[in-house]
Amino acid sequence: MKIDPILRQARLARAVELDRGGQAQAALAEFEALAAQAHDSAELLVHLGRALLAANRADEAERVVCAGLATWPADAPLHVLLAELRWQLGAGEDATATLEAAIDEHPREMHLRLVAAELLRNMGRSERALALLEAGLERAPDSAAFLTSIGVVLDDLDRTQEALGYLRAAIPRARQPATAQRNLVPALLRSGAAAEALRLVDALLVETPDDQKTLAYRSTALRMLGDARYPTLCDYGRLVRVYRLQPPARHADIASFNEAFARELAALHHTSRRPIAQSLRGGTQTEKHLPADNPVIADFFAMLDAPIRDYVSRLDAGSSHPADRRRRASYRIAGSWSVRLEPGGFHTDHVHPQGWLSSAYYVGLPTPPRSGSRAGWLKFGEPGVRVGLAPDHFVEPEAGLLALFPSFFWHGTVPFNEGGVRLTAAFDVLPV
Repeated sequence: MKIDPILRQARLARAVELDRGGQAQAALAEFEALAAQAHDSAELLVHLGRALLAANRADEAERVVCAGLATWPADAPLHVLLAELRWQLGAGEDATATLEAAIDEHPREMHLRLVAAELLRNMGRSERALALLEAGLERAPDSAAFLTSIGVVLDDLDRTQEALGYLRAAIPRARQPATAQRNLVPALLRSGAAAEALRLVDALLVETPDDQKTLAYRSTALRMLGDARYPTLCDYGRLVRVYRLQPPARHADIASFNEAFARELAALHHTSRRPIAQSLRGGTQTEKHLPADNPVIADFFAMLDAPIRDYVSRLDAGSSHPADRRRRASYRIAGSWSVRLEPGGFHTDHVHPQGWLSSAYYVGLPTPPRSGSRAGWLKFGEPGVRVGLAPDHFVEPEAGLLALFPSFFWHGTVPFNEGGVRLTAAFDVLPV
């Protein structure tokens, strides 16, 4: 049978949109149908592999990805997916073994070194990442990508002054200087050069005013400098709002809804380790988007509409504040997931680069900590860049509570060491 490549590409695009919209079962069925017809692109197999992993079919996902690498042995997305999959299955340091072997077999494929280094860095193996990058820079001494990546890893290793040299050298060599400049900012902040960092982020924000990571760096620079603009930019009292969700009619109260919701989320928490590139430590995070074709999860999304609209209605559309000025009449959920933290678990401080508004909904909580302790609380203001600033706002969790806040706010979780599991659901919102 003759295959129509245009039709296949349209079907693949539709399946990807179904997946992004939380229609996981329909998307997987289409990915499988396309793959049954032909394995004609690495892109298809990456989507199929991720969909199988999200469906708790990890062994099948691994076979699909390995088959893809037999045809496309230097395909970076396939290698990344295989490493992530093996990491979640408990392979530990061996998760990147196939990728590192491919680097030896295809030494001219420089992109493999870059993706391997990022994976290794997120696994806590920065020394190994640095070795791969330095060998790559020897082959491509004018590569802005290698210079930047080496600088980032050196900063991770607390060799910030060395990092600055590489990061500065990358800027004039970069095809997109703004990206290289943005990577310079954290090292400037760590070196104490907050004034230079502020000048740089202000220039970057002229071109990309909604870049959430750059806004977060700006907040850090302002706070380090004692600038009076920081409390206005990070007005936690106004912009961190909490809501108690109202359950659908078929649930007697929010506690019964949360019990049902927790059962559905438990089925999704099938991984034994954290995803490599996420902020959580000591727990698991669901793959992809929460499946909106699940009735209980659909109820959850329906329950969010009123608080989101209330939050948006309280923003000042006439303000130049980066959260206010994006106020629109409509919104969309841009991503959703669930996190299960065990005792000793926490979120590192981070922001959501692809969001406008972000969230935390508390489904189930450990036994409350002793009086005076903030263990397990949501914290704001402690930068993900290690500059010695403490959090300056907190939200006390409560089952049934939803917190909404701008995506550029640094946020994380105060570690807790006892009392059971902490189960949350979260999502990002974008204006429409």
